[in-house]
Amino acid sequence: MKPPALDLQAFPDLPFPVAHVPDLRRRKMVKITAMERDLVVFWNDGDPKVYVDSCPHLGLPMSLGKVEGDTVRCAYHGWSFRTQDGEVADQPTLRKKRPCKLKRLGSLRAGDLIFAWTGDPDAVEAARGLLPEQVLDGFALFRVVFECPFYLALFSSVDYAHFPFHTGYRPFYKLYNRFRTNTHQPGSAFPSKVVDETDRRVTVRIEDADRDIHMYATCAEMDDASINFFQTYVTPISPMKTLYWECYRPRTESRVVNMLARTTFRTVTTRLLNGEDRLWTRLSAPNVVAGDNIHLCENDVPLGAHLRKFVLPRLKAHNATGP
Repeated sequence: MKPPALDLQAFPDLPFPVAHVPDLRRRKMVKITAMERDLVVFWNDGDPKVYVDSCPHLGLPMSLGKVEGDTVRCAYHGWSFRTQDGEVADQPTLRKKRPCKLKRLGSLRAGDLIFAWTGDPDAVEAARGLLPEQVLDGFALFRVVFECPFYLALFSSVDYAHFPFHTGYRPFYKLYNRFRTNTHQPGSAFPSKVVDETDRRVTVRIEDADRDIHMYATCAEMDDASINFFQTYVTPISPMKTLYWECYRPRTESRVVNMLARTTFRTVTTRLLNGEDRLWTRLSAPNVVAGDNIHLCENDVPLGAHLRKFVLPRLKAHNATGP
């Protein structure tokens, strides 16, 4: 299977994160680049909405404007629009009102994340059906841009085989190895297999590591059934650039263990993501996309399952019908 190059127009139904609820609640408006377009997200009194970040008058980004109650006012000529539906509310420079509106994307709130998609904005249930049944809340969050297709960024989050080769992770991995309950040796093979598949997700079992990995369209979920619980989401920025969202919440009732686990996440995991993971994916991605002597193996079942289930069918259907 050759990992494909992407045409992001083939993925109008895929929900991707655009805002973190606590951040959006505080700021009322955030901007983000996703799916090769600039977007703006409004808190809208707890019912978040997402629009293309462009004023329908002369195209100035609405994110440069100001939220005023349930409207947002453009900084250029003062035209304002309702955050609920994007309809024009005020055109102070005109004697006669002209109908226009912001271009809306689909949006939904799940857990502590806001998701958007570029297709039918009213297809909320279909978009929700591609997400984990329970999106985490109360998590520690780290975001970083990976210069690779979103499917490679997502695979990096569950690629057990590369973890022990991080330069800075080796001493921590040795310490962690003392507390593991399985006999797998770091750096050795990680044979895995698909054990369950639904419309929502594919579950891959790594027996030697005693781990289940759940692959969704834009999320990878890794639960080690002890302390750590990760949900990783990806937002395609362009075919070769991805915003990577690492969401972490410890599974523990102990405040001490919870604090230590979150501290480790903020100091160790984030350093790895922003270091070698970001570097390795950037340098390998062009060769992977080109298919230049690339051989997927038993360690890469999560990647293969995600490509087969969520990526290749959409690209095939898009190529068959045309843009």
